[in-house]
Amino acid sequence: MSVIKWIDMNAEKVLASALLAAIVLLIFGNVFMRYILNASLSWGEELTLWLFVWFVWLGVSYAFHTGDHVRITVLRDVLSERARLYADFVIALLVLGFLIVLTIECIKLIRQPFVASQTSVVLGLPIPILYASAPIGAGLSAIRVTQHLFRTLRLIAGTKA
Repeated sequence: MSVIKWIDMNAEKVLASALLAAIVLLIFGNVFMRYILNASLSWGEELTLWLFVWFVWLGVSYAFHTGDHVRITVLRDVLSERARLYADFVIALLVLGFLIVLTIECIKLIRQPFVASQTSVVLGLPIPILYASAPIGAGLSAIRVTQHLFRTLRLIAGTKA
């Protein structure tokens, strides 16, 4: 398997798994410090929050990759196979449009002086690092939705009218 194919298949899963492991370790460490050693980590809660925000955005992209987002399929289920594929295509186009707008608007927000100049309270990290999770997650999701669009187009081409 080529490196690019491996990254395509596993990028979000590996990164989200690493973030989740770090979150669990941080929480466990902080609980241990607080209740066993009577001294908590002052920065643990803030770092956990930051990691969780990144974890969520990567999880959104991963769910687009695997097709595991929640859907309401009442109307979709009554359609023929070909009509269902067309509906999937239109819905994916709408989602892609939303993700592109979200990415662009998030980048505009991050570039605003009042955001770019902020730092986190405890860690002192630049807030744009936290805010960057949204456009990166939405951008990765847009790539996954685009992949879904091409798969759907191939399925439409392969079905009979």
